[in-house]
Amino acid sequence: MINQTIIEFSGGNVPIPEVAKIMKKDKQFVRIGIQENWLPIGVAYKKEGSSEYSYYVSPKKLYEYTGYIYKE
Repeated sequence: MINQTIIEFSGGNVPIPEVAKIMKKDKQFVRIGIQENWLPIGVAYKKEGSSEYSYYVSPKKLYEYTGYIYKE
């Protein structure tokens, strides 16, 4: 019999500095990757009239991409 563990994800945001640490990359690498859609772990949103982005990194997508389980 196979023992399967069910992982529950909060749906909360994983902070960019935490993602950078997990991936051993700098924060800008993570931000650009999300903005340009080649890092499939979340979304970047730029409000109209603003020059700054807001980021959401999905704990589930981060796990699927890296194998890391983020706990808040």
